[in-house]
Amino acid sequence: MQIQGKLGDVAYEMTRVNFARFHPVETRWQPAVNIFLCSRCLRICADLAGVDPEEVELSVGNGKLLISGFRPAPEPRSEQEIGVARTKAVRVLAMEIDYGGFAREITLPDDVDLDRLKTEWNNGILWIEIPRWSHA
Repeated sequence: MQIQGKLGDVAYEMTRVNFARFHPVETRWQPAVNIFLCSRCLRICADLAGVDPEEVELSVGNGKLLISGFRPAPEPRSEQEIGVARTKAVRVLAMEIDYGGFAREITLPDDVDLDRLKTEWNNGILWIEIPRWSHA
């Protein structure tokens, strides 16, 4: 009887799913950012892993920068080769990576030159550089 009880506990733990961070697709999430005030510019680094650069939009207005776009849910293909064997997902055990529409608003300092804003995409990180007027 003890083995059967232990097996029941193991089976329960294996099938229990924690959706504490599960977000429906309509929910907007906010990408993490690092912002650096440099001597000649403001540099913003946005973590956008898994986002197609074509799906990102930058908008500027009222002293704010808005980074918005869409990231699809990261899910395995119906069959994905792992080593020699083929496998497919049969159950979601955790879903912690945000997906769907996103937006992040950043208040900008007064001394930035928005006409010379530059962007660079590097390994899922969007870098935004905005020169400062007083140090240009």
